[in-house]
Amino acid sequence: MEYIGKACKTIAREKDAIDDPTPYQTIQLRNSCPSPLAGKKIVVAGAGIAGLAFVISIKTIWQREMGVCPDIILYERETGILGRDGYSLSIRNDETSAGLRPLQEMQILDAIRENSITRKHVGRARHGLWSSNWRRLVEVRDTVTSEKLPIERMRIPRTKLRRVLLDAAEKHVQIIWGVACTSVLDSSDGTVRIQLSNGHEDTCDFLVAADGANSKLRSSTRPSDGLTFAGPVSISAVSRYKGSPPDPVDRDWGIIPSGQGVALFVAPMDEQSAHWSLSYIAEAPRKELRQPMSLIESKRLLKEARVLGAGLHERFLNLVDKSDPATVMVINAMDKQPFAHNARNGVPPGVVFIGDSNHAVSPFAGHGANLALKDGYDLADCFCIASSVEEAVKQYDGRSMSRASYSVAKSHECITMAHSSGFTWAFYRLKLLLISVVVYGSRLSMQLLRASWE
Repeated sequence: MEYIGKACKTIAREKDAIDDPTPYQTIQLRNSCPSPLAGKKIVVAGAGIAGLAFVISIKTIWQREMGVCPDIILYERETGILGRDGYSLSIRNDETSAGLRPLQEMQILDAIRENSITRKHVGRARHGLWSSNWRRLVEVRDTVTSEKLPIERMRIPRTKLRRVLLDAAEKHVQIIWGVACTSVLDSSDGTVRIQLSNGHEDTCDFLVAADGANSKLRSSTRPSDGLTFAGPVSISAVSRYKGSPPDPVDRDWGIIPSGQGVALFVAPMDEQSAHWSLSYIAEAPRKELRQPMSLIESKRLLKEARVLGAGLHERFLNLVDKSDPATVMVINAMDKQPFAHNARNGVPPGVVFIGDSNHAVSPFAGHGANLALKDGYDLADCFCIASSVEEAVKQYDGRSMSRASYSVAKSHECITMAHSSGFTWAFYRLKLLLISVVVYGSRLSMQLLRASWE
């Protein structure tokens, strides 16, 4: 559901001010003096999107005038196996979710684009809100940033995005697989001491915590700052076909509110598969179920999805019938607000949390991967501009916190709209149609009106 936050933003046409003064073309502004990280040792905890983006960015941005490039070690709890594709991600260039720009600055945008789902549908792939009969209700038109890029948006399986990032990062740093950073230990000499999952310790000058939404490092420094249940529970799977998935899921992705409290998200995975996620509002989180699970349990969940989605079009039932049982999952939408890096917030000196470890967002935010890419790049960029670690961290907080808070807030609005029913859904639907008059023009709006009520 990566696009939904942007969809709601476009629907409302809100012009919230985003405090994100990211100067992507800032080589001429960067210090000619040594960086505060020159010759230092950096530990990165987590080889996810944010951690890898930081590693690649610091190595790409670094110039000779900044001094000796820092030595970076990356710890990753996984064993090096990327796993199967479970879902795909939307990477865009709009004012809030400008994830494409960091990829270009990292010099890997072309490689990412070649691995994207939408590479064969440039100019034709669209995302938006669909009616329950799978007709377009609103098409999202990105409000792009001023920087010119070869594309405005793309969709890519998460594993392929991470594979390209790993290939680029492994050229520059040592990745230690199967070892996690579990806590930050007390230190009296100005360095950062880290407890590792293998029983050993490591010491560094600076720690970048990018160990995900369930960050152990965050738990060790901010034990009360956990995730909050956002309301939706989702049953999801990947549907596989001998040929192409049915139109429009072969190239487009969107959210389908049923108007009965249930919402469906669909998106292409590759030329022969599509991902779907059916969600409903619950009073409390449900027990999450992930693979591996028994075939009986997977089929039980697929049967449950058929019942919940009974009010949706028969195309959804086709998706369920084509679902790969080995991909079925049950997940809860969780999120948390961002925090600044200072002693008052319990963050030790020399430690910065980026990506989901700082500001987890639910899939309804539509910004998760984009925020991770921007966090990784912006932290590296700040260290190449600032004259001290403290100044760099303050600049980074100025860039990241407002956009993360905005994403969490917009995701909650989108959750409310997508799962509304009765008069509330009727109100949202009328609002969408009225705005389509402004966005698309009266003639197309009448076509959308007729199609959406067929």
